[in-house]
Amino acid sequence: MKLHNVLNVVSQPPGKVMVITRGSCFSRIWQLPPRQGDETSSKLTRRLLCDSSRVSPLYQHRCGRTVLRHHSFRAARCGTMRLHLLLLSWALATLSPARAEVEDPSADAQEKEDVKPDEIAEEKGIMVLHQDNFARALSENKFLLVEFYAPWCGHCQALEPEYAEAAGILKTESSDIRLAKVDATEQKGLAEEFQISSFPILKLFKDGDRKTPIEFTGKRKALGIVQWLKRRTGPVSTVLESVASAQDLIDANNVTVIGFFTDMESEDVKAFNETALDRADITFGITSSPDIFQNYEVSKNRIVLFKKFDEKRADLEMPEDAQLSKEMVDRFIRVNALERVVEFNEQNAHRIFDAKINHHLLLFINKTVGEHLQLLESFRGVASEFTGQVLFILIDVSPDHEHVLSYFGLSSRDAPTVRLVDIDTAKKYSLGEQAITAESLSALCRGVLDRTVKPHLMSQEVPEDWDKKPVKVLVGKNFEQVAFAETKNVFVEFYAPWCAHCKELAPVWEQLGEKYKDHENIIIANMDATANDVEGLTVSGFPTIKYFPAGTERKIVDYDGRRDLETFSKFLDNGGELPEEEEEVSEESDTTTDIPTQANETSKDEL
Repeated sequence: MKLHNVLNVVSQPPGKVMVITRGSCFSRIWQLPPRQGDETSSKLTRRLLCDSSRVSPLYQHRCGRTVLRHHSFRAARCGTMRLHLLLLSWALATLSPARAEVEDPSADAQEKEDVKPDEIAEEKGIMVLHQDNFARALSENKFLLVEFYAPWCGHCQALEPEYAEAAGILKTESSDIRLAKVDATEQKGLAEEFQISSFPILKLFKDGDRKTPIEFTGKRKALGIVQWLKRRTGPVSTVLESVASAQDLIDANNVTVIGFFTDMESEDVKAFNETALDRADITFGITSSPDIFQNYEVSKNRIVLFKKFDEKRADLEMPEDAQLSKEMVDRFIRVNALERVVEFNEQNAHRIFDAKINHHLLLFINKTVGEHLQLLESFRGVASEFTGQVLFILIDVSPDHEHVLSYFGLSSRDAPTVRLVDIDTAKKYSLGEQAITAESLSALCRGVLDRTVKPHLMSQEVPEDWDKKPVKVLVGKNFEQVAFAETKNVFVEFYAPWCAHCKELAPVWEQLGEKYKDHENIIIANMDATANDVEGLTVSGFPTIKYFPAGTERKIVDYDGRRDLETFSKFLDNGGELPEEEEEVSEESDTTTDIPTQANETSKDEL
């Protein structure tokens, strides 16, 4: 907010101070707690700047639309901002008798002189940018990472502490890389210039180049941000010229990738370096030294991944009938940089899903039980047989992993047990009554890959009163007969008991059931998708809502509209279609929770 943005103090009734401000895209009316004595516009502005994190505007005007912030009310469009402000001023003035404020012009002018339009403020070591100071920030910083965010965006809020920590790390290292942020909901000009369509978006600007910023593709953790920036602003790979330098690099890292190339200007080297740019979490070296080739028993061009676990080394030879590609190098690293058996935890989750191996074999054990730990030997032995095809994952049945257990319909009492999941289809497979042995594990993996094994379908028992309430209860065993009934239109919510969004939806869904409980051909139902499976039906997030229209075609319609009683009713009354005016939905936050087996590293809130 600029000092000259305070337009007027509309009224000051007892206990209230009403202020109109104008920004580049917004006009707002604020209510502040009173202070003793009269306050000039300058003083009020300072108060708004200081209190902005603790107060919210009562009304907000943006692009011809007024929003009553605390009641989700949208007023009719007005012709001009000036007319709109006059109307708002009049409306507030009717709250109590208006009282003129005597301003001190000299004080206001002095405040204006003290603030330069291109001055750059900082919050937690992060530069706060807007239209007036953006160019200055670019000109004064060789490397500038800018986050375009929205204050209401959940992903932006989650990123905030990581972003601040990254700024602190860089400052401690006296780096010439700086971090900045832009509120894209306020700075519409900048958002349009840099094509910001979702939040958060991070872009790296080099040497003041405003035309071709580099989009951030790293991990949204403090260390991931720092690693990505260093890779993008420094050497892509360490050039190794001696055996000692190569060995030092290998010894210093858990995983090291070294490219052995006789021609450092080749297309293969280009593909290698392109991969290194995007894999900031891995250390890369490159060499053409004959001594290093000989020391590591490399006779021709190849890429070697050195690791301090399992087989210690993996080699990728250059393809004879094709050009080496970035995709080939990336795939090689993803598959071989992981341990043969990966333990599922918060630190490893992103590595598991980054591997892009679609079949996961999960061994659930209690790590405090010796007999369970003995199964690891067989589990690890089979893993090498399916490298690159099946990822072998160990899960301790601790309270931290209740969501994962719930997703597979398991509890800690079921350990030790095994499940194999196809990430693409969400189909799950089990050993059935077989014991956990190397032979049974190998047969299960082979059968799933060959598609000769049927999925394991979970189902709870059908409750005795499943159809006695307005919302019918579906489980795996009764889903088919209810959802695909030829004479009924069935509207089903697939939920998870632990999902916060599902809990928010629950009372609305009950109201919907009550509304249609006596309807002759509409059924409102729900199903716990963590404890029940339906063959051919994939639920990738919670809550998922689907409509099963009457008829013999067995159609399934995905519901993507607003989750309120009115919109649900319009959808049902319109035969399973949303009226045109309801089709475009702009949500201000995510309202779907990904299933526990899905990584969501790059999620964004759409504009």
